[in-house]
Amino acid sequence: MGSRNKGVDYPKHTLWYRFTLWVLGYCLIIAICIKRFNIRTERYEGKIERPYVLTYNHICDYDFLGVLNSMRYYGRFIISDALLRKRSLRWLLKIGTNGIYRRKGESADDAIEAAKATVAKGINVNMAAEGEECPNGVTAEIRKRTGQMIKDLDVDLITFRMDGGYFLKPKWADHRSGGPLTGKVINIYKKEDLEKMTVEQINDIIYRDLYVNHYEWNREHKVVYDRECRAEHMERLVFRCPKCMKDGHLHSHVDVLSCDSCGYSVSVDEYGFFDKDAIFDNLYDWDMWQRSELVKESQTWEDDPDLVIASDEHCILKVMSGDNAVVLDDDVTISMTHDEITIKGGSMDMRFPLKDRINIVAVRGGCGITYDGKYYRIEPKTPSCMRRYRTILRIIRKEKYLG
Repeated sequence: MGSRNKGVDYPKHTLWYRFTLWVLGYCLIIAICIKRFNIRTERYEGKIERPYVLTYNHICDYDFLGVLNSMRYYGRFIISDALLRKRSLRWLLKIGTNGIYRRKGESADDAIEAAKATVAKGINVNMAAEGEECPNGVTAEIRKRTGQMIKDLDVDLITFRMDGGYFLKPKWADHRSGGPLTGKVINIYKKEDLEKMTVEQINDIIYRDLYVNHYEWNREHKVVYDRECRAEHMERLVFRCPKCMKDGHLHSHVDVLSCDSCGYSVSVDEYGFFDKDAIFDNLYDWDMWQRSELVKESQTWEDDPDLVIASDEHCILKVMSGDNAVVLDDDVTISMTHDEITIKGGSMDMRFPLKDRINIVAVRGGCGITYDGKYYRIEPKTPSCMRRYRTILRIIRKEKYLG
């Protein structure tokens, strides 16, 4: 079966994975990790008698542990194949988990087919409905195909929301804090009720159940998330200084984020907020402001298609080959105009016309470009907000969600 489409992760060795989950997982590995990462999700005590899809908000590297701590039913996770590229994790993942890997640069059809084959065997499926880890502390838009997939699978739907985990280890950071990750089952929807809903209605209830603004949440709860270097690499998310309005001049050091053009600086407290006299007291508001500024400028891009909207020097260009990343050039410059993206270096001169079928994804510490059947990664040697290339592309395409 797998030989017909090597991209589809069909369920296999289910008895083995159930055994490893209970014996090695809950009794040893998961128990240790839950304590180490301060996972405090509520145990679900209800009885579930038929297969389900569980959707959860993707807030940090450890949120799947929150699901496992609450739900003691075996299920396959739909996860990014980026984990397979970490050699230290690859052998453990392939031996200890039977994941459904969403491969960068490939259609979601393979993951959907694998999910269908999974529930057909009575096995549950767990998935992050947003598709990517939350970058700014607020639940992102639900993938458009999620609602259709749930209707096609014809199973019950469980929504599971986690709070606080964003501050445990934000996507832009390298260090984690000791603060807790909490969470619980929000709702269970029977498949008979889902059959009466439209795809949009299903996506709406998922978004409603999973939505959390971590900054507003922590204004109320005031939980301490005091990690080492609280401002580290915030420039991976914010790129524009709100004082001098210049891009690319923000740099972090320990607990301070500052602009080397005008001297504006903010420090981050143990609750994740900036100084009281800061222009914005949190990253989410800052991020939403800089997106709105790009939207205001978009007509200028259209009027002058040769204008460079964004650019980063001294980047590493890689192309994905199976589970591995192959370096094509270790010093390139990426630039974006209204009509194209260019990547130039000592041995590279690549052009990606935006009118063609091109997709940009935000990855940790860089961005990915899918074009002509290949998946490229661009990683700056100095931390930079590479996700802005995706935001700009979505503005040019006049898409509703700009994250």
